[in-house]
Amino acid sequence: MTISNEPDDIFGQTDGQPDGQQPLDPSTAQRVADDQYEGDDVDSEEGEDQDDVDLQRRFLLFHATPAWVVSALVHALILLILGLITLANPVQLISVLTATSGADDGPEIEEISFEDPEMMETEDTEETEEEVEITEPVETVEEIAFETPIMDVTAVPLEVADFASDMAPTAMTLQSMSNNSQPMGSRSEAMKKKLLREYGGTEASEAAVTEALKWLTRHQIKYGPQMGAWTFQHDAVCGTNCGCGNGCEPNRSKQLNAATSMALLPFMGAGQTHLKGEYRQVVHAGLRFLVRNGKPGRRNGIPYVDYRGPGGNMYDHGLAAITLCEAYAMTGDSELAAPAQAALNFIALAQYADGGWRYGPEGSGGDTSVVGWQVMALKSGHMGHLAIPQNVFTGAALFLDKVSSDSGSIYGYSGPSATVRPATTAVGLLCRMYGGWDKSHPGIQKGVSHLAKTGVLKNDLYYDYYAVQVLRHHGGSEWDKFNTELRDWLVETQAQQPGAKGSWFFPNNGHVANAGRLCSTSFACMILEVYYRHMPLYAEKVSEAEFQL
Repeated sequence: MTISNEPDDIFGQTDGQPDGQQPLDPSTAQRVADDQYEGDDVDSEEGEDQDDVDLQRRFLLFHATPAWVVSALVHALILLILGLITLANPVQLISVLTATSGADDGPEIEEISFEDPEMMETEDTEETEEEVEITEPVETVEEIAFETPIMDVTAVPLEVADFASDMAPTAMTLQSMSNNSQPMGSRSEAMKKKLLREYGGTEASEAAVTEALKWLTRHQIKYGPQMGAWTFQHDAVCGTNCGCGNGCEPNRSKQLNAATSMALLPFMGAGQTHLKGEYRQVVHAGLRFLVRNGKPGRRNGIPYVDYRGPGGNMYDHGLAAITLCEAYAMTGDSELAAPAQAALNFIALAQYADGGWRYGPEGSGGDTSVVGWQVMALKSGHMGHLAIPQNVFTGAALFLDKVSSDSGSIYGYSGPSATVRPATTAVGLLCRMYGGWDKSHPGIQKGVSHLAKTGVLKNDLYYDYYAVQVLRHHGGSEWDKFNTELRDWLVETQAQQPGAKGSWFFPNNGHVANAGRLCSTSFACMILEVYYRHMPLYAEKVSEAEFQL
């Protein structure tokens, strides 16, 4: 997501789109370590064609030649051809990252500040302007018809054909996983009903989720080159008269990857995948677009895919990585293994020396907001048994140490804070929970008290999204009070008028205002899915594997 220079705005508006994007072919099961790039294959095929012509000419001569001469010539030819064949060396995936505590703790700031991102580029990235095409208005909820798999090899050039061997989870990684782990098992229909009853969901909250998914479906791009995507500028989908207000927001951010990811996550949170569920075709089309809209590359011998959008920042990439990793963890679909792993590889390569992340792969100091999305992606990748270097986790923990105060209960933006900053504190606490801090840890106990005292912020849905997860995992009276207020408020404020029905939009809602109705709807829907999106971390029996920072 791009960042504006408004201090409380996560989603800014920028123009520009990386040019020369080569969509990834992430077919993994069929790739092996000695695959070559296409250029090598083309040369080989040309040589083989010439050999075929020569062999045909020789065949005509052999008819007039004694048998022993023919035999000798054929054997000589075979030996000659075998002598010309060479094999490519396999590429090894190596861990090259180190994480050290930064010397500069960052400036002390009074409010969360999101600066304009510099145009961070990898070696093969150029920026051009992206145009969001106006498509035919969509008035009804309908499934997108598709006939091709997520990866259509004929439509995707083999830019990084040897990803598979580089991205296979290591034996050590797999050994650290629980053999009985069932990633995202809480999203099954039976478990959803059970967790809704136990953790405070209601029929009304589930009905609101259902209507939100319908609204998101209506606003998916169903025609043209961006088919399957979503955009914050949803006038490109429904025209200007669908009833959503504000002319269907033609001036919103142009980040297709961020918008598509934010739209897909609520579907998957409700248990919908591209293989199963009422909305499987909607999810399939969204994933298919997302996979093809990454920028593949290689750094230090490690293949990656960069999902940053216009402005080139890590918000977009973190959201895309979460989406791909969740889709893979939920289904085990081998077609998603390579793009999910490649997205994690880019996160690892983009980590700063202080263990954090910010706008791109070059920089000296991370910020807690961007770090939160990357840690959530690492968590999702871990549940999918994907390969992540241990020093990435170590670095993230060092960054959280750097920006924390009050026994780890308060988290600042780029350095420690003397006072509670609600949004970054909620982000930091959730990262600590996923990083292995026990419920009894002083930082968790005091942090939960801070969030309970802050309560629901109706002008900051971004904070609410993180705080509701922290308090739900913790449980207790703090959770009961927070959940009741936030749940009932969201059910009450969901739009009911035609066109906008099922969505939310809060014009003055802090961090997410500039991304408009789609962003607000995504956050609100995921908040109402909090009961079952993930298993409770501190329950006696948890099906998700340990994840140590």
